[in-house]
Amino acid sequence: MQGIRLTLIFLVALMCYVTFNGSIAVTDPVESNYALTAKEMLESGDWLSPRIYGQYWFDKPVMIYWLIALSYKLFGINEFAARFPAGVFSAASVTLLYWFAGKVYNRQTAWLAALVLATSLEFWVLARMIITDAVLLFFNSAAMALFFLGLSEGGTVWYWAAYAAAGMAVLTKGPVGIVLPGLTVFVYIVLTRQWRLFCRLRIFSGLAVFLLVAGPWYALMYFAHGRDFIDTFLGLHNYLRATVSEHPKDNVFYYYLVLFPVSLLPWTGLLFKFLKDIRQELSSPLAAYLVVWPGVMLLFYTLMATKYPTYVFPASFPAALLMGKLLYQMRQREKRSEWLWLSVPALLVVVGMLAGRSYIADSRILLYILAAVTIGALLWLQFIGKFSRLPEMTALAVVVLSLVLVSTALAPLAATRSAKALAGVLPPSGYAIGAYGEYAASMVFYSGHIMPLLVTGQEEAGKQSVWSGKYTMPKETFADYVARSELEPQAFILTKGRDEQSFRSQSWASDYTPVAVQHDMILYQRQAYR
Repeated sequence: MQGIRLTLIFLVALMCYVTFNGSIAVTDPVESNYALTAKEMLESGDWLSPRIYGQYWFDKPVMIYWLIALSYKLFGINEFAARFPAGVFSAASVTLLYWFAGKVYNRQTAWLAALVLATSLEFWVLARMIITDAVLLFFNSAAMALFFLGLSEGGTVWYWAAYAAAGMAVLTKGPVGIVLPGLTVFVYIVLTRQWRLFCRLRIFSGLAVFLLVAGPWYALMYFAHGRDFIDTFLGLHNYLRATVSEHPKDNVFYYYLVLFPVSLLPWTGLLFKFLKDIRQELSSPLAAYLVVWPGVMLLFYTLMATKYPTYVFPASFPAALLMGKLLYQMRQREKRSEWLWLSVPALLVVVGMLAGRSYIADSRILLYILAAVTIGALLWLQFIGKFSRLPEMTALAVVVLSLVLVSTALAPLAATRSAKALAGVLPPSGYAIGAYGEYAASMVFYSGHIMPLLVTGQEEAGKQSVWSGKYTMPKETFADYVARSELEPQAFILTKGRDEQSFRSQSWASDYTPVAVQHDMILYQRQAYR
């Protein structure tokens, strides 16, 4: 029966996370880089070295590109395929949480924890995005869960499986895949003063397993690319991000203290309730482990100079388990006031969803009806005392409303951040295209055509910074582009509205006229020669 339950949970979650994905365009500036790199990996036949625009690119390890490229082989090169790995690993994370919670608590807690994780705001969003975080969450959570089972139950197999999962995390995101699990376990042992556990970590045999999983790709990359791989991958994309803020305005100590609770909506109230009663909740090694786990992650990334909304995403796994346990306890007590910690935030989220109505003019009435039904159901359950039904009602409301928003709001929103529609204007061949100002890799993904960024020598020198190595798009001077484009029957320039005035100031820009607009992207075409 356990196997059947796990399979059903996985399949239902997967269905929720992949529905309508084929209608969501690949967006700039992040998703298009992953989608395009995997596309080039498949087309080049080089499954070792990630590349973009025909150049080697050492931004992330190879796992995400392998997964997307394999998905392309199954479903073709399209949006559904690009988003499929995130959906699969998100469903796998929900299933993993149900399994782990069932082992350390009970089936009811496992069910509630799985509901919380599966329908949390950031989890639901990242389950559809073409980035590494859904994959990292699964492997990081597996490593942490398996380490705890090793610490609590003993047995070499748990540890070896944990080290193997950490190896997969390192293939997904880099050194943080082993640093964070190792640091978390270390802090947990020190804070709980269970010093004997250091002798049970199977460090030497475990590291052998870890290196067997993660080592071959890194070794082959070093042999293939030498110091360039080390300096770019470890230096630029790891050390530099930790020491130099890529987005200085976000480098504030409270960044994740605000963002993390928001990411757990509509369940955030339960997190605050747990923190309010945290002393009485920390009565067991498991509870301590589940608190140290997200605590270390939040502190670690708070100390890092560069901050991203997704960095503490793996902390949602233990937080969901803690909230699932709290919901189970609340069901046993059946106190009306306690359930306000769930129903009030849930009601606010439903109302907040209506803020997206500007993108869903065609389905506004449907959204209003669903929101009204949801609000009525939550209020009815709260006030008539049917508290035990609130978690399932909240989760169901999130699923239904989110699917409506995905199809009627997220898809149109993604279209405004993608060059897909403009790529459809381009001819199959016989043209040159360049980008002016902000670069849109989605144009390269959809058109399959090289698109250099147009620069001047002075501009290029002025834009050099510590982050210049991140950007590997081909570049071409204005003069060279004009000369090259004259050899083609047609020529195009892609720019953004914010760069339009600067573009029009170029002496040769008078030869170009707008032919298509997609939100703030403008496609110019060279006028026919007189």
